[in-house]
This record gives sequence, structure tokens and C-alpha cells, in this order.
Amino acid sequence: MTSGADTKTSIRSSEVKLQEEKRRLVLLQESLTRSNVLTSGMVSTLDNFERKLESLDELVTPVYEATNELGFLLNNVDRSLSLVDSILHFYEICSELQTTVSSGPGGNLAEYLLELDRLQDAVKYFKSTTSVSERERVVQLFGLGRQRLVEETDKLILRYANPLSPKELIELCEMSETNRNNIHTMQEVDMGNLRMIIQWFISHGFRQGLIDSYATKRGMMIRRSLQLLAEHLGKQAIRRGSTNVIMQSPNMLQSSLSAADATKRSGKIFGDMGRRFMRPSGSSTLPRGGSSPASTSLSVIEDNAMFDSSDDRDTNNYKLLLDAFIILLQRDRDLLNYVFPTDLQALVFTKLIELPLVHMHEEAQRLCESIERLPQKLDSGKLAIYGIFSILRWFFQSRATFSKFYQESDVTRQQQFTTLSATFEHSAVTCLRAILEEVNSDASPLSQGGNVHPLTSHVLAFMEGLLIYQVTATIIASLFVQQEQRTSSGGLSGAEKGLYDLGAYFARLVRSLYGNLSKKVDGHTARTDTTIRSIFLLNNINYLLKRLEKSPLLALIQRCEPDFKSKYEADFQNTLNEYTKCYSSVIIPIHQMLEYDNNNRLSDAKLRDRDRETLKESFSLVNTAIDTIRQQSEQYIVSDADLRNRLRNEGKNIIVELYKNYYNKFAHKDFTKNREKYIRYEPRQLEIAIEKLFEHHS
Repeated sequence: MTSGADTKTSIRSSEVKLQEEKRRLVLLQESLTRSNVLTSGMVSTLDNFERKLESLDELVTPVYEATNELGFLLNNVDRSLSLVDSILHFYEICSELQTTVSSGPGGNLAEYLLELDRLQDAVKYFKSTTSVSERERVVQLFGLGRQRLVEETDKLILRYANPLSPKELIELCEMSETNRNNIHTMQEVDMGNLRMIIQWFISHGFRQGLIDSYATKRGMMIRRSLQLLAEHLGKQAIRRGSTNVIMQSPNMLQSSLSAADATKRSGKIFGDMGRRFMRPSGSSTLPRGGSSPASTSLSVIEDNAMFDSSDDRDTNNYKLLLDAFIILLQRDRDLLNYVFPTDLQALVFTKLIELPLVHMHEEAQRLCESIERLPQKLDSGKLAIYGIFSILRWFFQSRATFSKFYQESDVTRQQQFTTLSATFEHSAVTCLRAILEEVNSDASPLSQGGNVHPLTSHVLAFMEGLLIYQVTATIIASLFVQQEQRTSSGGLSGAEKGLYDLGAYFARLVRSLYGNLSKKVDGHTARTDTTIRSIFLLNNINYLLKRLEKSPLLALIQRCEPDFKSKYEADFQNTLNEYTKCYSSVIIPIHQMLEYDNNNRLSDAKLRDRDRETLKESFSLVNTAIDTIRQQSEQYIVSDADLRNRLRNEGKNIIVELYKNYYNKFAHKDFTKNREKYIRYEPRQLEIAIEKLFEHHS
């Protein structure tokens, strides 16, 4: 029952929903119909609007196209009128600018450059036309304007290109670096104008002519300034031929003045740059190997003798020229950095220093040639040679200064200054070679009394003086060894090789000295007195070894010849053995008498006539020999106290004990009534006589 009721209820509910859906469907159909009607109306309206737009477009398009064409024609007319105006301006520009261009920049450089730019535009225009006459007029006027600009440039350069007087240049050397490098020696206005002109020339492709003009004029100013300074210094210099050398004995050293003191007294030290670069040419006050006595006719010329203070003047003058050269270049480099663009500075500077460098090179050649021609380089000329080494040291110490003038990439241009140092390097090597030749060819005789020869003193003093410039000397010694093709430096390199080569040169110099001394001995004509030759060699070898030991020279030489000292000590000992042969004249008659006694057994009582005569003859020979040794020793000069004592001790060791035995054995025998005649020396008297040998010149 209940199930049937539910079914009916469901059927009624479904029918209600169906009726509702039908009603909604009707409403939708009505809405669709209205929408279709509206859509049709809208499409019709749009079609009508499109037809009207098409009609309007057909009317407007011709008008727009006509308007555009009219605008284009108008633009062409304007452009044509402007072109005509500019062309007419080109034809009128000569008349317009003739007066302005001809009169030069005057006081308004910027406007003048603008006018020249306008002229250049006209030149460019007429180069593309066939109007020859107008082109020539414009080109001529532009050339005139450029010439006026060059003249203005020259005027600005020459206004500050007057050479500096020697006084001004020396004052410049004395200034502090801040004041010296003040580029406002040229007025700021002038520097600005010069910079503006240079930039205009460079931008218009005329840089080479300007570079040549600027560099030449500034270079001439520097060269002339240096020439005036050189002439000024030359007037104060004393000719080398007038050098006075005061020959002194080593015993007078306390009253002598060193050459360095004299040099210091003779000149000024010029400013910071001068103090930094100028060095004394080398004192000749050197370590002493021993003293030599004063001689009445020929004394040892000690190398710290008082030289005229102008001996080294020429090389010091050149160093002052170098200082002035650097200072002038620094000032010009500062100016150049301001007025020229960076990419041209090195080029301009390279051109600028050509003329001054030529002058400095000529001065260097003259100086080196005059020094190379000097006689007696070991003696009066050695200070000039030291001067060359001093100049070379200046160059080696100034490399950093030179490099600042150039950019790091300008390696090739930096070599400009090496032409100067190369001149002095070549001259220094030449002088070292000449020193060797001078030592080898020295033909002076043995010094009086067998004293230390001046050549020995000069050679040692030269080597000691050269050590003041040791770093420079090692470089030059290496060049010398290279030129001599002596390359046995033990595989060393750098500073060690330089020291080795310098030691090798010194060793060669000493060998040449010893060879010459030996040659003098071999050529000595006094054959009656052979002892003088031994005394001569002993004096010189002893002096050589002592002086070497008291200086760094020995250690330097032994770098390449470790047995150097032992070799000369052996030579000394051999010569000493030769010297002791002078006692043979005493020893031989003593031995003969002893042998006679052994054979004949002389009696202490009455002697035979033959025995008495033999003893008389023996004592006479011994006395004569001792007298001869004493007399000869008065002519010998042995100035070194140690050597004198050694020679005396050698004599006593050889003869005193032998003579004492001889005296004790025969002096008491009754062989003469005139004992004072034959027995003149008791053993103690003989010993005292030997101890007084060489006292005459001690």
C-alpha cells in the first residue's frame, strides 16, 4: 500500500519538473529569436559603415599623396637653397678671411683655428670640383694660415729657447728637484696655446713637420746651453801638460796631501744631482806596503804624492756636463708631457735629444782621445783614467734615471744613451791595455841602490786606486777579457765573473811588472857587483807582497790564481838565497884555512914560515871580504825594516858561527907581530858590523 503511494508521488513530481523544463525551453527559444534579429540588424549597420569608409578613403588618399609630394618638393627646395648658400660661402670665404688669416692668430688663437677649419672645408670642396682658380685661391690662403700658425708655434718655442748661460745652468744644478722641475718656466698661457696648436696640427695630419720643428729648436737650445757650459769650464781648466808632480819619499807621507783632498778643494759640488752623481775620481792615498828612503838623485815616486788639483778636472767637468744634460732633459720632458699627446711623447723626445747627444758624444770622444794619448798613464795620467771609471760609474748608477725618460715599451729608444757610455767603456778597455803595454815596455834602469822601483809603486797604486770603482772595474775587466779572448773564468757569471776577470787582469799586470823587473836585472851592467840585482828584486818582491797583503788586491787575484802568493814567496826565497852568496868571499878563505889546518896540523907554538904566510893571507882575504860587504851595503837601499833585519839575520846565521870558530882557532897563534893589521874583527865586532848593514839609507 505504502509502495504504491510512493510511486504516484514520484510520477507527479516528475511531471511537474517536465512542465517546468518545457516552460524554460520556450523562454530560451524566444531569447534566441530576439538575438538573431539584433545580430542581423548589427551586421546590416556595419556593412553600411564599411561602405561609407570606403567612399571616404577614396576621397582622402589622393589628397594625402599630394600633400606628401608637396612636402618632399619643399624639403628639396630647402636643401638646394642651403647647398647653394654653402657653395656661395666657399666662393666668398677667401675674401672674408683674407685679412684675418694673413694677420695670424694674434691674441685669439681658438677663433683663428676655427677659421682655419672653415678654410679646410673649402679646400676639400674645391678639390672635388673643376674650379681650378678658386681651388688655388683657397689652398693658397689655407697654406698661408698654416704658415702663420707655424710661425706662431716657432715664436712660442723660441720665446723660451734661448740657451742658458753657464751661471744659470750651474744655479739650476744647485736647485732642489722640486724647483728645478717646475715647468712654469714657460707661462701657462703660452703652454696652453702651444698645446692647442700642436693638437690642431696633429688632428689635421701635419704632425711630422711640427715634431721636427719643436724637437730641433728645443734640442738646439739644450746643445747650445751645454756648449756654453763646456766652454766656461774649459777656460778654467789647466792643460794636462802643465801638471806638476811633487816627488816625495814615503818617509815624508805625513806632510803630503792626497790627490782627493786637492781635487775636493779645487771644485764645487753642484746641487743635489751633482752630489748624487759626481764622485771623487779616486784618492791616491793608498795602503802602504813599506817605506822607501829618500834618494839624492832618484827617489821612489810614491803615488800619493801631491798632484796639481786640476789633474782630474776634465773628467769632473764632463760629469758636470752630464748632470746639466740630465736636468735640461728632465725640464724638457715635463714640458713635452704637457703639450704633446702620450702616443707622440717618446717620438718627440727621441728626436729632441739627438743634437745634445751628438754634442755630448763629441765631447766624450775628445776627452777619451786626450786621455788615451797621455804618456805615463801609471803616474801622472792615472787620475784621468780613474776619471773615466768615475764617469762610467755615473752612467751605471744613472740607468734608472735614463729609463724614466721613456715608456717601458721603448726599449730600442732607451739605447740612445748607451752610445755615450760605450765610448767610455771602449776608452777604459784601451787604457787598461795601454797600462799593460806601458809596464811591459818600461825601459828605465834599476833604481839607485836597488831600491823599490817607481814602476812597482805605480802599478800597485794604480790597482789600489781602481778598487775605488770596483763594480765598474769588474764590468770593464770582463770587456777586456772578452776582447783578449781569455774566457777561462771557471764557468762563473754575473758579479762573480766580473771579480774573477778583474783579478785576472791584476794578476797579469803583476806578472808584467815582475817580468819587467827581471828584465832590468838581467840587463844590469854592473857585473862586478851582482848583489845589487838580488837587493833590487828582494826590495821589489817584498814591497809587492806586503802591499798586496794590506789591501783587498791579494784576495781578488787569488780568485783566479790561488797559488799567486806562494809563487812569489818562493821567488823571494830563491832571490834571498842568491843574495847570501855575497858572503862567499868570506866563507871560502875560512874554509880554505880550516882545510889547510886539517892537512898541516898547525902548532900553537912556533909556526913555520909557510904557515905564518898562509894565515896572513887568509886573514887578509877575510878582512878584505868583510870590508867589501860593508862598503857595498852603504850603496844599497833596503828601506823596509823587516827586510833589513831578515837580510842581517841571514848574514849572521851564515857567517858568525863559522867566523867564531875560525877566530878562536887561529887568532891566538903567533903568526905576526902586527896583529892589528891582520886580526881586525873579533866575532862580536863582526856581528855588530853585520847588524849595521844598510843603515846608511835606512
